[in-house]
Amino acid sequence: MPPRPTMSIAATLAAHKKKTSIINKYQPIGQPGPEAGGSSARSTTHADSSSASSSSEQTVAPPKRPLYTSSSQTPPTPPAKKPKPSTTATPPQSLPIHLDQVVSDATGSQINACQYNTTGEYILTGGVDRTVRLWNPDTKFCIKTYEAHGWEVLDLAVSPENGKFASCGGDRTVFLWDVMSGMTIRRFTGHTQRINAVDFNEEGTVLASGSYDTTIRLWDCRSQLRAPIQILEEPKDSITSIKIKGSDLLAGCVDGSIRIYDIRMGTLITDRIFEPVTSVSFSKDGNCVLASSLDDTLRLMDRANGTMLNAYKGHTNNKYKIRSCLSNSDAYVLSGSEDGSIYIWDLLEGEVVYKVAAHSKIVSAIDYHPKQDRMCSASVDGSIKTWSTRPVGT
Repeated sequence: MPPRPTMSIAATLAAHKKKTSIINKYQPIGQPGPEAGGSSARSTTHADSSSASSSSEQTVAPPKRPLYTSSSQTPPTPPAKKPKPSTTATPPQSLPIHLDQVVSDATGSQINACQYNTTGEYILTGGVDRTVRLWNPDTKFCIKTYEAHGWEVLDLAVSPENGKFASCGGDRTVFLWDVMSGMTIRRFTGHTQRINAVDFNEEGTVLASGSYDTTIRLWDCRSQLRAPIQILEEPKDSITSIKIKGSDLLAGCVDGSIRIYDIRMGTLITDRIFEPVTSVSFSKDGNCVLASSLDDTLRLMDRANGTMLNAYKGHTNNKYKIRSCLSNSDAYVLSGSEDGSIYIWDLLEGEVVYKVAAHSKIVSAIDYHPKQDRMCSASVDGSIKTWSTRPVGT
């Protein structure tokens, strides 16, 4: 028997919302809803606002409230209201909410970027001290320090084969590094202002950089030519975040736009959310885009038509660039927050399922382990931590 096809996130969300709408619309009078504990009763007098105007629908009168003539007669206990999701409720066992390791508790050295390598064995960090550091998260040992930047490091990207990584920052330069030797392989220049983001294509042959100068530049990692192979100048404002998946380059901008470029065909798709975008990423199935913006909101967008599929609120993000991500199963949305916490939302329901008290200051970066249900986080307070699904010692 052939395997059952996997439904995309967009289709799953649409089916989930349709099912919820049908359940709410046709719930029998006075009967407890499908929620656990016989929660709030609904009436067939409920109708969608779109169908309320239809004169052909028959309205069912609600049952009359009984009269109580004797003081000894007490009214029945009303059905319990459905409780709101609690950030302290028991979370799903697959969520990495337990502190695993304090990889570094350094203070006063703000970290801007924190990322696993492609196997999840090591963590790379970069920050205001102008260095990139390679950590073994299990032993908490700093394996190597990479020094070349003249200003703070703002973003990192690891090549698919793990032998190289790229860094960028306030010195308007992209460095391509050899992991083992610690030497720079290439130095790419040409941006006129600070570079906020870098990423490799899936083959590791092309490196993209996005800058405050409103341009995205593509660099050939195999060639000795120092000039970019392509310059994309469509945005009207600073590029804050970029990701490459296949031939598509995803870019988030301060002007509130999310742009997807086909770097082979030269085509462009633009969506607007009208708030400065600070972080963008593709879902694992490639059909959706997760975007963080400076209005305390994350949005899940349909890659094909730009429709907003869901919004996620509860955290604080209105001043600083904070990275967000999806879990490996695309079931949960995760983001740092300016209150020092990590928030986790259910992707379908859009509700906070857990809040992790992670750092003493802004959680500037998080990254999900590529193979396990683990994550790493870094903060403005200089600390680096890893998180797992079980408490230490269990």
